[in-house]
Amino acid sequence: MRRAYFFLPLAALVALAAYLGLQYGQVPSETEIINRYAAAYLASAPDGAKPTDCAATPHPHDSIRMVITCSHPSGLITTYFVGPRGEALPEPQGPSA
Repeated sequence: MRRAYFFLPLAALVALAAYLGLQYGQVPSETEIINRYAAAYLASAPDGAKPTDCAATPHPHDSIRMVITCSHPSGLITTYFVGPRGEALPEPQGPSA
């Protein structure tokens, strides 16, 4: 057997690692983020909640990508602050927000 065949499994492993790294590094789209937080809202909201109760608006501060507000028909309002890569952020405090 040729010596080059011994390196084929290593090359396949490197290619797989590169593919997974690229997929993991992708920034989610706004639609994916809104759908994720709408699902979280549905899991915690009382009966009668719908995914269409949620709406997103951009935030002027660079560290906050968007604010997702979900309004339940009963008057309950749930707000999610989302970071640049789709991560949940705590509610900003103070006048600089």
